[in-house]
Amino acid sequence: MESRTLVLAGVGGQGVMMASRILTEALFHMGYDVKQAEIHGLSQRGGSVMTYIRWGEKVWSPISGEYGADFLVALEMLEAVRYLKLLKPSGAVVLNLYRFVPMSVSSGLRGPDGKPYSYPEDVPSVLKGNVERVFVIDGLKVAMDVGNARVMNVVVVGAASRVMGLDREVVRATVEKRVPQRYREVNLRAFGMGWELVREVR
Repeated sequence: MESRTLVLAGVGGQGVMMASRILTEALFHMGYDVKQAEIHGLSQRGGSVMTYIRWGEKVWSPISGEYGADFLVALEMLEAVRYLKLLKPSGAVVLNLYRFVPMSVSSGLRGPDGKPYSYPEDVPSVLKGNVERVFVIDGLKVAMDVGNARVMNVVVVGAASRVMGLDREVVRATVEKRVPQRYREVNLRAFGMGWELVREVR
């Protein structure tokens, strides 16, 4: 099998690292050689956080470079736009419909052209204009529906696993193993709902 690459991005506090470790471990249990690279931004301040995961029969490096990734999974919408250049035009985006307004926008800072920074409008359409397939999930709403906003990242793991064609039961078992026992039930519900409710933008 030719190696495939995932870029997983979000902001600090969203559980990007936990999501990355669940997917990495699940891919390993599915029999792949897996490499992971973590790039931490200002994670404690809501800054950008990104990881690479690469898997296949034999993988030498986790990093694929610009326009080299097969999948981009974004827990926050602006991060999908930020890292879009890492995705192949034939790739797929899994977009969590969650908006975190950065300090540069909320404080009214202006760019070099003198115009105030702004949050992009209609991010799914922006993405759809650049890549073949865009999938969306309202992770926060689903997480609230199952009873805990903090499991939003596991909702996205469920959505991403389906789009990536992973073995549902292997990923589910990895979630069960990875999360604390007292939060196991809500995380498993979050994973299942993410798998079921992800939809493609047409």
